[in-house]
Amino acid sequence: MNQLFVYGTLCPNRENAHILGRIGGDWQKAYVRGTVHILDWGPDKGLPAIILSNKDPLVEGYLFSTEKLEQNWQMLDDFEGVQYKRVQVKTILNSGEIVQAWTYVMNEQI
Repeated sequence: MNQLFVYGTLCPNRENAHILGRIGGDWQKAYVRGTVHILDWGPDKGLPAIILSNKDPLVEGYLFSTEKLEQNWQMLDDFEGVQYKRVQVKTILNSGEIVQAWTYVMNEQI
């Protein structure tokens, strides 16, 4: 799977957009169902972290697509750190199409 849904600092024109910008790829506006929380502890304190739930409202973000994600997953996992974990999610495009992608969610197990 060569797609990543982002909703926080990795989004275009945000403070960490350069991380994905160095990889290079295509962007589409997209949505997932969940709730974004602000981390209140640890090294990522103050940053957004989503908890996914089909019962929650849509969260707006971007779908980043590139064949180069495969060789960059370790770098991205390391960048996100222990407070996040990468999971698969169904994203909804503006067209209504549903696309399977990866995203980083709040790691509730630490």
